Amino acid sequence: MRSAPLISLCEAQISAAQTNDLEAVTAVVEATEERVQQLARKYATGSGRTDPSLTEDLAQTGRIAVWECLGRFNGDTVAEFFTYVDRTLKGAMSDTRKVQTRQGVSRSVAAVFETALSLAGGEPYEAERLAADPEAMGDRRLSPATAYAARLSWQGVEYLDAPLGAGEAGETFTLADRLAAQEDVPADLLEPGDFERERRKQTSIRVRRTLARMSWDQGTVLMALTGIAPVSYYGADHDDQLAADHGIPRSMVRVTRSKAKDRFAEIWNADEKSNLAA
Repeated sequence: MRSAPLISLCEAQISAAQTNDLEAVTAVVEATEERVQQLARKYATGSGRTDPSLTEDLAQTGRIAVWECLGRFNGDTVAEFFTYVDRTLKGAMSDTRKVQTRQGVSRSVAAVFETALSLAGGEPYEAERLAADPEAMGDRRLSPATAYAARLSWQGVEYLDAPLGAGEAGETFTLADRLAAQEDVPADLLEPGDFERERRKQTSIRVRRTLARMSWDQGTVLMALTGIAPVSYYGADHDDQLAADHGIPRSMVRVTRSKAKDRFAEIWNADEKSNLAA
């Protein structure tokens, strides 16, 4: 992370942000945004290619992690906060990437497949072949069946048929069925990428659930503050544009944002207490 933005923060701002002070939270969000974007691109890049969709998902994961840092940080100095945020961002994005690319197989098998994927220039079918090739992988080679399973796991295919529950008539429905209903296409025409997009949407599910319980205007200005999709990042310095883009009275943006922050914290904390009690 470039040190200048974070160094521009002071201990008092960090402390105030931990008590949900709007201006202080905004300062922290803006100071960490560059690092969030930088790490998102890093963790979304493989075999020399950057996945734009994964980059955005990881950026959202990072923004959420910054919010959570404010609640968990118990240090005293800006330098300690710098270190804590950076470590948390790396851990959160790394975990998210692993969840998205290692479903259904062990870490060791996934690691071999990822090595083969790098050798294959990002082509999963060639990676499957290389993963089972003793000349390419040596003693780490996988059996053809395991290499096949690793490719399916990386693509997410097998989870399209995973049962999610029962319908009104008691019939079992799968992720493919749900996606088909959402996309209005037959389930057998769905591609692995359809599942991948569905899985990635779960990254920020708790934040989105909280936002869904808020009024439209409060949710919108809060998503704009940190750039949570589908609202673009506005921060707190582009209220004129935010008002024009989303039809919110300019005079109400700042007030709405302040109330939204308090409401978000109220819902978030209540949900957290509920989860702990359960």
